[in-house]
Amino acid sequence: MKHSKSLLFALTTILLLTSCGQPENKAITIQERAKLAEQSNPNIVEAANRFGLELASELIAKDTGKNVTLSPVSIMQALAMTVNGAAGATREQMSKALHIGGLSEEALNSGQKQLRELLLQPGPDIKLTMANSLWLQKGWPFRKPYLDRVSEAYAAQLHERELAAPAVRKEINDWVKQQTEGLIPTILDEQVSKLTKLMLINALYFDGTWKTPFKPENTKKDDFTNADGSLAQVPFMHQGGNYEYQETDTYQAIRLPYGKGQMGMLLILPQPETDKAILAKELLAQPDFWTKRMDQMAGMIALPKFKLESHYNLADTMSAMGMALPFDSQQADFSELAETSDGEKLFISQVVHKTVIDVSEQGTEAAAVTQIGMEAGSAEPTQSFEMAVNRPFLFAIQDLQSGALLFVGSVEML
Repeated sequence: MKHSKSLLFALTTILLLTSCGQPENKAITIQERAKLAEQSNPNIVEAANRFGLELASELIAKDTGKNVTLSPVSIMQALAMTVNGAAGATREQMSKALHIGGLSEEALNSGQKQLRELLLQPGPDIKLTMANSLWLQKGWPFRKPYLDRVSEAYAAQLHERELAAPAVRKEINDWVKQQTEGLIPTILDEQVSKLTKLMLINALYFDGTWKTPFKPENTKKDDFTNADGSLAQVPFMHQGGNYEYQETDTYQAIRLPYGKGQMGMLLILPQPETDKAILAKELLAQPDFWTKRMDQMAGMIALPKFKLESHYNLADTMSAMGMALPFDSQQADFSELAETSDGEKLFISQVVHKTVIDVSEQGTEAAAVTQIGMEAGSAEPTQSFEMAVNRPFLFAIQDLQSGALLFVGSVEML
C-alpha cells in the first residue's frame, strides 16, 4: 500500500480487569446506584450490547472449536471515541453498524460519560476504576474540538510527546502497567513507528468477589468434555443455594452474583443433544436474553475453574459487518479528528482486541485490550435443579443495574 505522506493513528483502549482481591467499598448503596442507572441513557447500553453480541456471533462462527472472549464495553467505547473524529459517509456507516444512528454526538458522548460515572460507583464490595489518556505526536494538527469532546466525555489526560522516542514507549507501558496493577505489563512491545500520530489508552479495573464465594475444600477434579470430544481433567467448584435459573429443552441458564448482586455472571449450558453453534447464533441475536432477570430456584452448581485468553485483529470482521469505509485508505473520512491536506487521509488500519479471564472460587480476574490503528491513506423457589457445566458453554459478565455487558464469551475447550 503506497502513500505519499503516510500517517498512523493508533488507538489503544480499554484494559478491562477483574480480580478477586480485597474490594474497596464505594460510598453508595445498591438503591442509590439503581437510581443512577435509571437516569442513564438506555440506548447507549443497548447499542454496546447489540454490537458486542453481533461481533461475538461472528467470531464464534469464524473460530469454530476455539474459545472466544471479548468486551462489548471496551470495543464500543473505543469505537465511540473514533466516531467523534469521523465525518460524512464514514460517520454514517459507523453509526449504523454500531446501532447509534439515532443518537446525536452530544447524546453519544453524554451517554458514555454517564455510563462511565455509573461504573466508577460500583457499590459495596466491588472496586472499579477507570483512566483514559491520549498520547499526541508533538506538533501534529489535531482539531481542538475533537480533543475537547473526548477529554470532557471520557476524562482523558493529554500527553504531547515525540511518540517514536524509546523513552515514550516506556512511559506508555509504565502507565498501562500501573493502571492494570501489573496484569498487563506492556502494550507496546516494539518501538513506536514514526508514522504514529496518536495513541489513546483507556484502562478499566474491576475488583470483586462472588456474593457467595465457593469453598475451596469443595473443589474437586472431574471431566470436562471439549468441543472435539476429548476429555480434560479440570477442577470443578461446587455450591448449593438459591439462584436466578432457567431451563428449557435447549439450555440451562444460571446467574451467579458478584458483590451484593449489582453485577453477575450469566452461564448458558446447552442441553446434551443441542447443537451449540445453532443455539449460540440464536441467543446472540437476542440482546434482551442476556439482560433479562430469571426466577429464583434452589439448586446445585458445578462450575469449572477456567482461564481464557483471546487476541484478535477485528478489522476484517468489522468491515464484513457493514463498516468497510473506516478501513478504506482512499475513502475513509476522519477529517473531524485532524486537519490534513495534500491528499492525506486517516483510516483505521487495525482493531486489536485482547482479553484474559480467570474464574476461581473467590471471583473472576479478567482483562481486555482493544487497539485501533489508523493510517492516512424473584419468586419463591418451587423446585430444584442440578447444573454441571462440564461441556462447552456461553457466558457473560454484566452490570445488572445498567444492563451493560462487560464480557461475553464462549468456552469450547479447557
